[in-house]
Amino acid sequence: MRDDRGRFHPRNDLNDLTGREWLAFTRTWFVADSKRYWRNKRTELHPARFPEEMVEPFVRFFTKQGMWVLDPFAGSGATLVACQEAERCSVGIEVNPRYAATARERVLTLATQPAVVIESDVRRVAEPDFWAPALSAGCPVVEGLPQLDFILTSPPYWNMLRTSRGHVFSSQRERASKGLDTHYSDNPADLGNLTDYDTFVETLGLVFDTLAPLLRPNRYLVVVAQNLRAPGGEVKTLAWDLARRIGRTYQFQGERIWCQNVKRLGIWGYPRIFVPNYHHHYCLIFRKPAVG
Repeated sequence: MRDDRGRFHPRNDLNDLTGREWLAFTRTWFVADSKRYWRNKRTELHPARFPEEMVEPFVRFFTKQGMWVLDPFAGSGATLVACQEAERCSVGIEVNPRYAATARERVLTLATQPAVVIESDVRRVAEPDFWAPALSAGCPVVEGLPQLDFILTSPPYWNMLRTSRGHVFSSQRERASKGLDTHYSDNPADLGNLTDYDTFVETLGLVFDTLAPLLRPNRYLVVVAQNLRAPGGEVKTLAWDLARRIGRTYQFQGERIWCQNVKRLGIWGYPRIFVPNYHHHYCLIFRKPAVG
């Protein structure tokens, strides 16, 4: 079948895209600098949100209309908003009550598809009744557990939001001057408050291990992460370390690199030390193997 978008393949059970649209998504880098993102980043509570315009192409590629998407680190709800705009159902888990309330308010203003925000520590997903709100909203269930078609999230980048940005007027200091949050929370359940790097990577890996039974076989997980420079000067290869750890449970399928072209430059190491400005993120793509 063909229309103005191109040719649809009758055996495509992954998404609703034509071959032409499928091909365009497979480019391994893209730029996402939406005006909505940058306007809200300087005014809203959440200090590390990502653009809905970055999320939506992933949602459209890895699901069909009406399928269920999970964001286990939902923040202020960018994934859930993108799902509403793409006519997908969604569940978000968020540990910070203020961000959870923001996410709920944002999806309620759209309300085109079922969307649920669960305010909790993601490490509690195995507890009885954790998923009751999602199941009540119509999420498919097998043996008491939701059956999800896609997981997309951007977990904390370790404790990066708590580290110094040097002696320039960074975005972090700009937010502080306006009385906005510069880190997620002081909640011990917030994984961004773990101080040991290896413990953080392993804890995050365990979270995705726990979510694996909820994801249908042959469906996908996308984790957005970034390498980062620790205060002592060492670069922590967070994206690559997560690819290895999560790859113990899921099959790593490659990455797409999200580039930011208008992000502010900081002259961090001048005039003695090379310090990169990280204006790209790794969208790590994993697939859950078929059972057996």
